[in-house]
Amino acid sequence: MSKFERTATLFVTCMITMAYSGCLENIFNKNEENETFMEKGLFKDCINYDEKERCWLILIPENIDLDKDNPLVIDMHGIGGSMYLQHNLTRFANISEQYGVYVAYPQGFNNEWNMADDICCGDDDDLGFIIEMIEIIKQKYTVDESRIYSTGWSNGCGMTQRLAAQASEIFAAAACSSMYFMDDASANYSPIPFMEIHGLVDELVHYPSISLVGFYYGIYNVEAALIGAIQNFENWADMNGCQGLIPEIIALEDDYDIRAYSDCENGAEVRLMTQFYTSHNPYLNDYPASSGVGRGKGNPTGIQTTQILWDFLNQYSKGEKIEA
Repeated sequence: MSKFERTATLFVTCMITMAYSGCLENIFNKNEENETFMEKGLFKDCINYDEKERCWLILIPENIDLDKDNPLVIDMHGIGGSMYLQHNLTRFANISEQYGVYVAYPQGFNNEWNMADDICCGDDDDLGFIIEMIEIIKQKYTVDESRIYSTGWSNGCGMTQRLAAQASEIFAAAACSSMYFMDDASANYSPIPFMEIHGLVDELVHYPSISLVGFYYGIYNVEAALIGAIQNFENWADMNGCQGLIPEIIALEDDYDIRAYSDCENGAEVRLMTQFYTSHNPYLNDYPASSGVGRGKGNPTGIQTTQILWDFLNQYSKGEKIEA
């Protein structure tokens, strides 16, 4: 598609949706030659979905090449969090600027995600909302549909896994931190690569199992509450048809290890990174809404968690692994 065609498509799309989002006001501007161009930066967009206003932030990095299609990362906040806090916590904005990637930060209704029906949390159609959001972003921006990725923290990681397992036709790969998958995969699930990062001393979503703190999330399903980091890892290996009796250790450092199943259907590798000294927040930044130890404090040994998540995702395009 030519640059003119892209501009025309973006203009028509925004005309249709401006009643919801005000996108013309936020995104398009004029230069000295009176040519229309797209603003770069962080913008808020909203739609009416299921008779509720649902919003997200979209980050358009300064160095993005609008004459080509670019990857899109969906980054979802934890329970009680927000799209703004997630933007500040994970700093996927740095990845966005360095690699020319769109990043969308959706907002959960009542600050939570329905990551598993009848288990946690709320009863909104968050799966449908995220899919609709992605469709709108694809219409407005130059998105590479073969390189759409999902990530998130805590409850947002649970939602990431639901998206990966129930909308696998959309995502090239998924990688997230500090939560387990508690729902069922779609009957049409086609294996995609997945990675979870978990702190060994996570005080909220315990590494051995979530059973002791399930009440915090309203998780009273016994089978779901018994899932821990290792069981979640093995469940994904089963879902992805991975071969091998035991995983391989692909990294072993003083403060973390990474184990993996690499021989899987569709080349859909499964990884688990265990951070030995990390609590619930594995990122470098402290969680802005908390203070003191635990959920608020970032990992204490300087592990570049966001970069590790991106390095895993960035290997994959829909249906194939990208050669380094």
